[in-house]
Amino acid sequence: MTSRVAVVVAALVALLALVETGAALTARARVATDGDWEAAAAEVRAGFTPGDVIAFAPAWEDQVGRAHLGDLVTVEMAGRSDVDRYARVWEVSIRGARSPDTAGARLVRATQHGRVRVALYEKPAVPIVYDFTAAAADARVLRAAEPCFGDPVSGWRCGSQHVERRTLEIDYRPRRGLLVPADTRPTTLGFGEAPLGDTLVVYAGLHDYYARKSANGVVDFSVDIDGVEKLRARIGNDDGWRRFDVDTRALSGTRHAVTFHVSAANPSWRNLGFHAEARR
Repeated sequence: MTSRVAVVVAALVALLALVETGAALTARARVATDGDWEAAAAEVRAGFTPGDVIAFAPAWEDQVGRAHLGDLVTVEMAGRSDVDRYARVWEVSIRGARSPDTAGARLVRATQHGRVRVALYEKPAVPIVYDFTAAAADARVLRAAEPCFGDPVSGWRCGSQHVERRTLEIDYRPRRGLLVPADTRPTTLGFGEAPLGDTLVVYAGLHDYYARKSANGVVDFSVDIDGVEKLRARIGNDDGWRRFDVDTRALSGTRHAVTFHVSAANPSWRNLGFHAEARR
């Protein structure tokens, strides 16, 4: 019985060795070459127009994609929350992957360049009425009732902490937004006369992998319009880049005071990032 088991084990080990050897021999043939990427990049560049967005799939191929198309990928595009504002999506993909950015969009055409596929999708673009991150200069920043001093370029000093506009790392992806280190006292960013559309779209999450690793407390986040609370949420490590939609149809086409509030009972290592847009 023992010798029979030994034979079976040896056979399985030999089979595993054969499988791994075969995978090693064929792996190179399955990898996209620089020539594949350059041909795909040339097609995108030839057809790319302002208002388009480039999406790489799978997501982990983003750095390789930007190595070939980084001249077209702006900071705003790389750190986008979604693709709602874009009318056309160029999907550059390998291994049959699809980008979630193309969900619901209409396929216009697709071509294959060796191991790299380029597909162009079209969809309706959602008009942006007001981008709160881009308009950070309009914000008045307070810690409790005390003003924080600075500007969106250098950031605002709130005691020993720094509120600023930047590219965040949330859910292991770059995210364009406003960074607000949490404190037990509320930090507020008030926009006095923000134009509104049909929807106020807000994204929020916790910035920095090491900070998420070092603590697990939640951040209290809320949004007021004209002093009336419209959104309240608690943001934790597992929430990723969380989306909220606030119905503002009754206020569309007019200007209003919009205030964002951030605080935490246990603020150590709690760095909230958020981005908001008024959309038609």
